[in-house]
Amino acid sequence: MTLGRRLVGAFTVLLVLVAGCDSGITVGPRLAKDQVLRLMLEDQPATLDPGQTQFPYETAVLRAISEPLLKPNADLTGVVPAAAQAYEANDAGTAYVFHLRSTAKYWDGTPVRAQDFVFAWQRLIDPRLAAYNESLFADAVLNGQRVSLMDPQRDAASIDAALATLGLKAVDDFTFQVQLAHPDPAFPWLAAMPAGAPIKKDIVATSGDKWSAAPVTLVTNGPFRVTEMAKNDHIRVERNANYWGSKPTLTRIDFVIVRDGALALTRYKNGELDEITVQSQQAGSVATDSKLSRQLVKTPNLTVFWLVFRVNSPPLDNLKLRLAMAQAIDRNAYVSQVLAGQGLPATTFIPKGMHGYSPSLTAQKFDIAQARASLAASGLSAKQVSVTFSYDQSSDFRTKTAKFVHDQLVNNLGINVVLQALDPNTLSSHKESGEFQIAGPDGWSADYPDQADWYDVFLTTSSYNFAFWQKEEYDNFVRVARTDTQPARRDQEYLQAQAMLVGEAPVAFLAQTASWYLVQPFVRGVITSPVDEWPGALAPAQLSIAPH
Repeated sequence: MTLGRRLVGAFTVLLVLVAGCDSGITVGPRLAKDQVLRLMLEDQPATLDPGQTQFPYETAVLRAISEPLLKPNADLTGVVPAAAQAYEANDAGTAYVFHLRSTAKYWDGTPVRAQDFVFAWQRLIDPRLAAYNESLFADAVLNGQRVSLMDPQRDAASIDAALATLGLKAVDDFTFQVQLAHPDPAFPWLAAMPAGAPIKKDIVATSGDKWSAAPVTLVTNGPFRVTEMAKNDHIRVERNANYWGSKPTLTRIDFVIVRDGALALTRYKNGELDEITVQSQQAGSVATDSKLSRQLVKTPNLTVFWLVFRVNSPPLDNLKLRLAMAQAIDRNAYVSQVLAGQGLPATTFIPKGMHGYSPSLTAQKFDIAQARASLAASGLSAKQVSVTFSYDQSSDFRTKTAKFVHDQLVNNLGINVVLQALDPNTLSSHKESGEFQIAGPDGWSADYPDQADWYDVFLTTSSYNFAFWQKEEYDNFVRVARTDTQPARRDQEYLQAQAMLVGEAPVAFLAQTASWYLVQPFVRGVITSPVDEWPGALAPAQLSIAPH
């Protein structure tokens, strides 16, 4: 599923076993002799360089071995200290100071210093690296945009000097200061991204781009360290004896590369893997299995899919018709039939489990009677409406979506829907030029769990705004909210923007995806979150293996 840039509370799953009691005396949980966790990775990581990782199966390992300044709470209510023991912002919200832990060390015993964060963040913005998360950090840090737009060839002689002008400073060995380009209430979430972990400059200077390719040079500061890399087979991590925090109970985590979902399920049943991702092809059999269904952990993703309406082209320039179509789609049936149950129905932009989720916005709620009333209010009869739905024929997910939506609109509204199967390049060209009526599903997946990461998608100037929806009031609310340091007022600004987006329906929201995992019952201390890559990824040091 190709997403926009990437592809909780009540949904946080907590699996904690209570300590046993003996003769009234509370003792710790019993532990298995072998404290090794064996996890499924869905593919071979191309890199474990924090500045280059971009896929979940890379970040899955990175979270265990590297530690950024902050880390998210599992329920996404905020961030907590990690490599930094404390931080503060100035009153204007334009500067942050992070106080590093004086006891924090890399696995080789050298201290984690503020200069390592300066170097790591400069690399993220350095145009020569072309980091996947470059724009996120460049947009936030003072002078970041200017430096990131420099040409690696033409400006080669001046890039190093330009990097020194960024708003990044080591006040001393344990004080890291960041000057922002503008007030940015979302900035703490950036500081909690795995991409922002520290990097030792001397290691990169010696080993170059290959520094992260071998355990001996992959020097990191997390609770675990990489000790083995067997390409297309496994990555082994073991305790970092020099980690500042509590010593992990696990002695080792084996990330086992298994690309095939059926094979992963077989290996799980055979006791060869302790946690696996349940792929859609296996979802039905797992959900109906009396034993496996009890070991199933479901975690909502911060990912939402939608259909795109070209709003400046008849008949989809008719707001009531767009609403009628959005209201005629049964999202529960969509999740069941197309996503194999691995999702939640969505009729709003911000996903469930993230701050800003607003279920009170009901304009696109599935309601056949209301859909037909909206169609009547459009001034068009069902027989007058014929629309073409263009989709990517190379994607099974998108093909199933197109057929499902076709049947819903035909059966529930009685309009004519023509399906147009296109190859990906042709479809992309048609969307960019506006040569379509309905397309999709398109979607967005959070880079970090703050509303600032979402709303730019539908700005008038956004290259992702294929609907060609232009709403000056929306643009204004989004731009003001991005720098508004008053939380309550900022929430209202984003809510106003979302109400416009849902109510004017340049897109019809479909579903929020969910990840399904199988976790062996002897794996203890697992807390899941919408931003983790495997159950327990946010706090691997808290995991343990019970006797079994």
